[in-house]
This record gives sequence, C-alpha cells and structure tokens, in this order.
Amino acid sequence: MPQLSQELPAEDRLVLLPKNPGAFFVLWRFCASRVAAFRAAALAGEIELRLFSVDDKAQVSCLKAAWGAGKAYLTVPAQGGMYAVALYALRGGEWEKLLESNAAAAPSAAGMAEERAYASLEFHKRGLV
Repeated sequence: MPQLSQELPAEDRLVLLPKNPGAFFVLWRFCASRVAAFRAAALAGEIELRLFSVDDKAQVSCLKAAWGAGKAYLTVPAQGGMYAVALYALRGGEWEKLLESNAAAAPSAAGMAEERAYASLEFHKRGLV
C-alpha cells in the first residue's frame, strides 16, 4: 500500500512506545538525504530493528522490515524492564547502525490472572442480597 505523501523531517527519527504489556510500537521517519540513499540503493531496502535492554545493553530481539514501512510492533520480552531499539541498515554488505530510540519501560500487566479475578467476601455477600 503506498504511503500518503508527507513532508520529510529535517532529521531522522526513531521512537519506541509501549503499546500494551505484550508489545512495543516502533515508529521511524527518515530525512530527505537518507530517503535518497535508500532509493539509490546505497543502503539496502531492508532494515533491522534490534530491541535491547537498557540495563545491560544485551540484544533481546530482532525484526526485519522494509525501510519505507515506517512502523512495526515488537514483542516485549519481559514486563517491567527498560528497553530501547536500534535501527540498522545494510551498506556494502555490512550492517550499519543508523538510529537509536528513546528508552521505554515495558508495561506490566495489572497483576496475575488470579489477582484480577479476586473479589472480596464483602462483594460476594452484597451479590446475594
């Protein structure tokens, strides 16, 4: 599906946002010179998004996408941790790091399933009346 025409940003952007306890949303926009490099095949058409832990810099997942997609969803490896994503592109057969995102906390679920299903004895008593 072709992207709607939009004004290109003055500089490249990569943003990591928590979507829900199981997923991050990643958004990227390239400036005009970077778009020209992709179109001229100076950079390969596929990028890699590498999710890593902010604490120990260990890579926890990787996702390949088309450079022009502009967005992707990444699975959260562990709830409650701090993560960031780096965007890489192939230049001359070598992966080159182009961008690094902000850090974002992986949201935690609202307690365990047993805790969410809990209702006090007082609640049950009112239901019987």
